[in-house]
Amino acid sequence: MLVVISDMHFEEERSDYIEGEGVTVGFSRNTPGQEYYALGSALASEARRNGAQKMDLVLAGDLFDLHRTTLWFEGENSHARPYVPDAEVDAGTEAKILEIISAIVAEPDVEESFAALRLLVSGRYREYAGSEGEERDFPIPVEVHYIPGNHDRLTNATPAIRRRVRGLLGLGEGDEPFPYSIFFDNPRVLVRHGHEYDPYNHSVDHTFTDRFPVHLPDEEYENPSLGDFVTTEVAVKFPTVLRRLYGDEEILKSRPLSTIYRRLLEFDDLRPQSALLNFLLSIPEEDVPEGEVWSVLSRVAREILDEIHDSPFLRDELRKMNKKGPHPMDAVEAYLNLKAWRPGIPLTAARLYTRYAVSEETSGGPTVMAARESVVLDGSVRFVIAGHTHHPQVALLASGRYGGSYYVDTGTWRNRIPSTPRYDGFGRLRTTTYAIVYRSDENAEDGPGPGGLKTESFSYWSGFSQTWSGEEQESL
Repeated sequence: MLVVISDMHFEEERSDYIEGEGVTVGFSRNTPGQEYYALGSALASEARRNGAQKMDLVLAGDLFDLHRTTLWFEGENSHARPYVPDAEVDAGTEAKILEIISAIVAEPDVEESFAALRLLVSGRYREYAGSEGEERDFPIPVEVHYIPGNHDRLTNATPAIRRRVRGLLGLGEGDEPFPYSIFFDNPRVLVRHGHEYDPYNHSVDHTFTDRFPVHLPDEEYENPSLGDFVTTEVAVKFPTVLRRLYGDEEILKSRPLSTIYRRLLEFDDLRPQSALLNFLLSIPEEDVPEGEVWSVLSRVAREILDEIHDSPFLRDELRKMNKKGPHPMDAVEAYLNLKAWRPGIPLTAARLYTRYAVSEETSGGPTVMAARESVVLDGSVRFVIAGHTHHPQVALLASGRYGGSYYVDTGTWRNRIPSTPRYDGFGRLRTTTYAIVYRSDENAEDGPGPGGLKTESFSYWSGFSQTWSGEEQESL
């Protein structure tokens, strides 16, 4: 019984909160810990019902979000940044990474979530969701595996960091490196994080790779990507710079400013991302004109562009893309060279850019690239399972006499902000997704497959949930 979940994105949230005189502005992105207790209970039931012999639970990347925190810019070692190769992680950067991990697991929901995961590692679970359920032995042996993704790439950087992560997961005291992909021969499954298929979030662009080996070179995973830089220096900087320019007191007093600030904290969860500008501009509950919102956002954007336009890392990444011929990022490079934001950023220009932006969900990239996996091309796997996109799906990669091969996207375990078809309204949902693949000697009630020989069987669970309060309802 192989179970795969991914993209939990446990984050440090405390530094984002603004508090004063009974008012708090912030946003919680971490999934409540009780969801992981519920997962353990559900998996125990599945194991019993399907006659499973052993459970391999794979945490397939982005367990931690090491990039999405303002702690990079604060306190000791504030010079450190996450967009460095693993080999160049010095003592100061290592200390900052360990500080961030400690801050993440100190978040109450994260602390409870790790307690639930460690319970599974120990071969135990709670019969019901939450901390009050009865603790019981898991019905079969459990082995937990962890694959770093792009947002937690640096968990593999040094022995001290690996020891810390292994301790948090209850995986023992060793410091051996974590694998970047795992191949199972029964059931026949290849598990990746999935950023290998994303040229902006993997150090090597595999857009034109004809055949993926099971194990890509370690150096590809150990080097930073453009996405590391953009998350830290743009996505995290937007709310940070807003606080710097307007001050916490003014943000607390102004409902429009506090709403803009909250939106800047949560826009990572928006789908599709091409609705981003509308999401940031929309403050219907305050009836604030778009022009006024844009004046705030563009002021922040100009400040960030002034800070990053000469970044050696950014310039080097843009040069790499230029060597491959015409590229969408050429326009970004030209914009930076001209310093075109200095006179102001017209809202019409911003709309033009987002109108033609293509989100991860509609690009089709992961399925196209997963179909080029060598184990798919030679028919040696039933499933390629990966996450990264936060878009749960199951897609046929290749057909065959005995059922073909499938790409399974494990979605995410965090918030999701859906938009209306016209991008003029937004909601909030919690999401959970997991995939289960049973071995040939498990789930016997399904019987043999085509040709009289049973190989694998498969279950896929993706759900949405939410509980609304009056205050949340008004803020949508």
